[in-house]
Amino acid sequence: MVNNNQQELIIALEGWFAARQQVAVAFSGGVDSSLLFFLGSRVLGRNCRGLFAKTPLIASHQVASARDFAHQYNLALEERLFSPLRLPGFSENRSDRCYICKKGLYQDMKASLAPGWHLADGTNLDDDPDQRPGFQAIRELGVATPFLACKIGKKQIRQLSRALGLATWDKPSDSCLATRIPRDTFITTEGLQRVEDAEGVLRYLGFEGVRANLQDDNILLTFREGDLERATSPEMRSNIKEKMAKHCFSKVFLDLSERQVILP
Repeated sequence: MVNNNQQELIIALEGWFAARQQVAVAFSGGVDSSLLFFLGSRVLGRNCRGLFAKTPLIASHQVASARDFAHQYNLALEERLFSPLRLPGFSENRSDRCYICKKGLYQDMKASLAPGWHLADGTNLDDDPDQRPGFQAIRELGVATPFLACKIGKKQIRQLSRALGLATWDKPSDSCLATRIPRDTFITTEGLQRVEDAEGVLRYLGFEGVRANLQDDNILLTFREGDLERATSPEMRSNIKEKMAKHCFSKVFLDLSERQVILP
């Protein structure tokens, strides 16, 4: 059920799309870009399309989730292959890694668009430019940010998504796999796959939103708020240890500070 305040925000966002007529949304399948893609398509039909980048940084379950969302609402989804590991400086994993990746990705997306099309990104009011180096790339390339234009933050995005009945409304944030590799440690396809494998094991065991951070041949696990007690029960602890050993992790460490789940 959409209340009056939410309806005003929806009208503002739909007006933003209507004024541009042809919009490609940089679509990740997350809560922010899913709302943009849904509303843009409601206004523009097939003149709004989602550009989804299949990269080594994205786990296979995220690819499936993005496809499912587009299929559920009959949205125009375009998948593109993109490898940040080919970008000069990215694999060195320095402080500018996100900037290099975002700029290369959005340059690729913009180059694919015909004249008259706008590229839109899900950056919102709660995204801190100082904490998101990729924001610089967004500015440099002139990528549109509808949530900023309409002064909408993360909590409102979740509330709007829930009111519109989108299953993504409570989806946990899911940063790319490269964030699990320590800064200045070289990023490789093998390392990214090890992270995906470890997190895949934990999803199989019923844990969503876990972070598996590489530490040489060891792994550091951070569970979502409320999952730590179950994860540390004797039986589950033994199960996790056994399965991680099969993926050649010498030791499994546990981060006692759980990942907070902040929902409206």
